[in-house]
Amino acid sequence: MPAAKKSTRTVDSTSAKPRAKQPPREPMSPEAKARARRIAFHCLATLGFCGFCATGFVVSQRYVDRIARTEQPPAVKLVDRPAWMTDTLANQIMASVRPNTPFNAADHQMLVDRATILSANPWIKAVRSVRRTYENGPGDVIEVDCQYRAPVALVRWQDAYWYVDAEGVRLPEKLSAQQVTTLIKPEKSPMFRIIDGVALAPASPGKPWPGGDVQAGIELVGLLADPSYSEILKIDVSNFGGRVSANESQINLVTRYNTEVRWGQPPSAKAFFVEQSVVRKLDVLHQAKQKTGRIDLNQPWIDLRFDNATVPDKRASIDTGR
Repeated sequence: MPAAKKSTRTVDSTSAKPRAKQPPREPMSPEAKARARRIAFHCLATLGFCGFCATGFVVSQRYVDRIARTEQPPAVKLVDRPAWMTDTLANQIMASVRPNTPFNAADHQMLVDRATILSANPWIKAVRSVRRTYENGPGDVIEVDCQYRAPVALVRWQDAYWYVDAEGVRLPEKLSAQQVTTLIKPEKSPMFRIIDGVALAPASPGKPWPGGDVQAGIELVGLLADPSYSEILKIDVSNFGGRVSANESQINLVTRYNTEVRWGQPPSAKAFFVEQSVVRKLDVLHQAKQKTGRIDLNQPWIDLRFDNATVPDKRASIDTGR
């Protein structure tokens, strides 16, 4: 077989396009050179200024951190401390939120943590504010402004007496029978009235006492706040809701003379047609006080539930009418 012919390709060099020549670069005018120098200078100045600011911020921050850190843990101050609050309770609240170590006065999280601690305290109903103040140094005092749960009565459960507030919330402090005897003296107006005969055990501190009998007793505490009712020492709710006897008075008031005012149903009861109204009952006590100097009419008991106040000696009764 004949050998294959090698194909050859020739390139005509004359047919290639010549490379275009670049025009010569015009020299920069003096004005352009000056403008470029100004731009470069401004850029360098800006970078230098930013670096200076960053360095200054770091240095100043370290300085502020150093001078703002308290040498001792800050003191705690209660704003508008209520008159009823004892020194012991106030010290307990302040100790619970005082940091154990010095802190930075600019530390906001520390204040948030203090507010959280206060919110969990059963004595505190609401936290209004927690802030740093300057007394002898930056942030050396923490001011605490709260709404507190004021005790309004003592509820007896077994051998202990627990404080409750106006909403029936159980407070942490309890008293023994001996302490109550020291606190409540028959010859003086009671600082706190005792609610006795409750059916259910107390809830944990900061929680409402279960059952409606404590709240019914607190309603009477509010109604009897006037000094003219200072003879009443105890509110007996043992027959609340008629749980012992449907025919007997649900709530009885025990006086310092160990006599009894049979009040009847709770003040907020809706069945007003069954018994006299709250206003009429209070009026009977007022008339009894005027007539005999005692709200019990000098009788072992007085029953306010019906048209005429009932007493063992009918000659001592007061005609109230309807």
